[in-house]
Amino acid sequence: MKRATLADADRVKNILLVSFKNDPHVNFLLEESKNERKLNILIDYVADQTFRRGEIYLSDDDNGVALWDFERNEKMTLHSIWRNLAFLIRIGIRSVIRIVKLEAHVHNNFRKYPRYCHLYMIGVLPEAQGKGLASALMNPMIQRMKELAIPVFLETANPRNVDIYKKKDFKIFETLPTGDRNLVLMSN
Repeated sequence: MKRATLADADRVKNILLVSFKNDPHVNFLLEESKNERKLNILIDYVADQTFRRGEIYLSDDDNGVALWDFERNEKMTLHSIWRNLAFLIRIGIRSVIRIVKLEAHVHNNFRKYPRYCHLYMIGVLPEAQGKGLASALMNPMIQRMKELAIPVFLETANPRNVDIYKKKDFKIFETLPTGDRNLVLMSN
């Protein structure tokens, strides 16, 4: 596993695009948008934001990626203002409102901690799934946060992932209905 740099941005985005292409939760968040490139726009936004305020890790074979966010806030810069405005214009107000409301609810649960770590997104290419890549991407950060006594949070709309996360000592603390699926919020 290696920490991604801006030079890895295209690889990071490509893994996420493939991994989240048919994700029901992402589709729910973006269903109001009329933009044909809405998934690309979301992935560009999330990757840029995480490079600036979090940490991104790639598997050694470049088949998986994990985006980690922390309690630190991004400084308001011309770049962040431009990125947010461009996202709003390109995705549309209705989708942005849906995303902001859901993120506010999710983040409200762990912002009460002085320090936290959030698995923002994790993606593994289909041909590499089932080989322990997601665990390899998660385990070092989970261990690091455990040593620092910092809670780790994540959410998933994939029921299959819930059991995987439970094996890593994550517990469900809330289930939110979103569209025809539930978003399961977990912490360790």
